[in-house]
Amino acid sequence: MKVSKIMILHGRVQGVGFRYFIQYTAKEFGVSGYVKNLDDGTVEILAQGNPGDVKNLKSAVIKGNGFSKVTRIDESSIETRMHSDFKIKY
Repeated sequence: MKVSKIMILHGRVQGVGFRYFIQYTAKEFGVSGYVKNLDDGTVEILAQGNPGDVKNLKSAVIKGNGFSKVTRIDESSIETRMHSDFKIKY
């Protein structure tokens, strides 16, 4: 069974190469969806895949890329069409 989660990341998450890190990590875990910067300084992730893979992505996002600092994640499950790849949205 596949899951779809929206995660809104708060903290130092823009301007630190975070979207590229998330895209690379999502592909490593076989997670599809997207990542994008939001106007309020947060980052939105749509993560779709096996529950364990989505959980692993979330753990990696919390750990970060050495430059980012996630202070809070607002997460919700959603119903949406499944994506075939993981992209950066602008």
